[in-house]
Amino acid sequence: MFINSIVAGGTVIVGGSVQHSILFPNVQVEEGAQVRDAILFNNVVVGRGSRVERCIIDKDVTIPPGEQIGVDRDRDAQRFTCSEKGVIVVPKGYRFL
Repeated sequence: MFINSIVAGGTVIVGGSVQHSILFPNVQVEEGAQVRDAILFNNVVVGRGSRVERCIIDKDVTIPPGEQIGVDRDRDAQRFTCSEKGVIVVPKGYRFL
C-alpha cells in the first residue's frame, strides 16, 4: 500500500506499506514493513516486518527485521531523541544491537 507519500529515485518498496511519508533516494522497504508519518533519508533499509511511525531516520541506517520504532515511547526514549510531540529521531549511521 502506498498512500499520500513522496518517493525519490532509487527507492524500492517490496511488499511493504508506506503512508504519509517522505522517502529520499536509495531507501528500501522490505516485505511486510510498515512506514507511516515518517521521513527516511538516503540509504535507509526498513527490514522485513518492521514498523516505523512518526520518525525521522537519518542517512545510512538499517532497521533490522521485526524492529519497532515510534510504537513504544519509553523504549524509544532510551535509544533515541524524542520530541515533546512524540517524533523519534534516529541519528545518522545508527547501528542496532
